[in-house]
Amino acid sequence: MNINDLKQPSALAMRLGVKALAYGPPGGGKTPISGTAPNPVMCITEPGMLSMRNSPLGKCAWPAFDSKSIDEFFAWFFGSKESKNFDSLVLDSASQMAEIYIKDAEKNNKHGLKAYGEANEKVLDILNKLYFMPEKHIYVICKQEIYNDSGIMQKRPFFPGKEVPIKAPHLFDAILHVAKVVIPGYGEQTAIRCKPTFDIMARDRSGNLNDLEPPNLTELFKKAFT
Repeated sequence: MNINDLKQPSALAMRLGVKALAYGPPGGGKTPISGTAPNPVMCITEPGMLSMRNSPLGKCAWPAFDSKSIDEFFAWFFGSKESKNFDSLVLDSASQMAEIYIKDAEKNNKHGLKAYGEANEKVLDILNKLYFMPEKHIYVICKQEIYNDSGIMQKRPFFPGKEVPIKAPHLFDAILHVAKVVIPGYGEQTAIRCKPTFDIMARDRSGNLNDLEPPNLTELFKKAFT
């Protein structure tokens, strides 16, 4: 390399896009707001899509309810020219994707730890590639779990096993908690929590987001770059 190969950090940030991991309770709004992502393509690993029945999106969703379909989608997403037509990827959900890989690995491994190891390797490989994916916003949905952190019951994204729950969150610029909250003057609304509390894991590496943001991913991604 030479000095002319060096890049501006701001240019690299704009080139890579926002990588967001979202989680929250059932019915909190994680899936419906995925339709607000800019020009998305969606990998759907869970059949519970009733909340998207009135979505105005066109043909952009791939049903991936088994490991073969998941592998097929990501081979296309990472390797085809067609995927360049989309500005965002929605994965709903990474928790279910991990469970699908585990069940598949258990068929070929009598030892449970080996099955988890193989599944974890596949999940982390996909999440790492998404993290470094250029020119794409990433919105990865997870289920929510509540765990005991030194006596404090904290909400965090759910992944099966011990390795992925620790490693996966570090791969995202934003960890978003999506849930119904009561907003004075407006009543109960879906909101995106972007800042952590004592009992909610959240992250905003941009530093531009408020504690709570409206449920619009296009506007949230723009604001992160402001």
